[in-house]
Amino acid sequence: MLAECERLAAIPDRTTREKFQELEVGIDLHRVIVEISGNVMLHGMLCGILDKCQHYAWTELLWLDEWKIARDEHAEIVEAICAGDASQAGTLARSHVRGSRDNVLRLLQAKSDYQSFLAKAS
Repeated sequence: MLAECERLAAIPDRTTREKFQELEVGIDLHRVIVEISGNVMLHGMLCGILDKCQHYAWTELLWLDEWKIARDEHAEIVEAICAGDASQAGTLARSHVRGSRDNVLRLLQAKSDYQSFLAKAS
């Protein structure tokens, strides 16, 4: 999965479709990590969240251009898992989720600010 993300990232002047393919691989990585954890409840919750919030991840990556950051964070999490360092993997995963959450909140605030601006202008 990480190699596929790197392959897609290496394409010069990527199309929107190629960017979307990388997003899909990244989302699949989240699913696999939770699946191998063996936590059925967490797997169900995450899949539901990802299905409902995929458009926010897309907006975050596309408009904030966070591709390299997400790719690097995913690689660090996978490295920690492969090294058997559950504590580090958990720390990195929490940081990754918080960063994405903060970015989505920034985007939602910008949307709200823009709507307020338009309302005042009319």
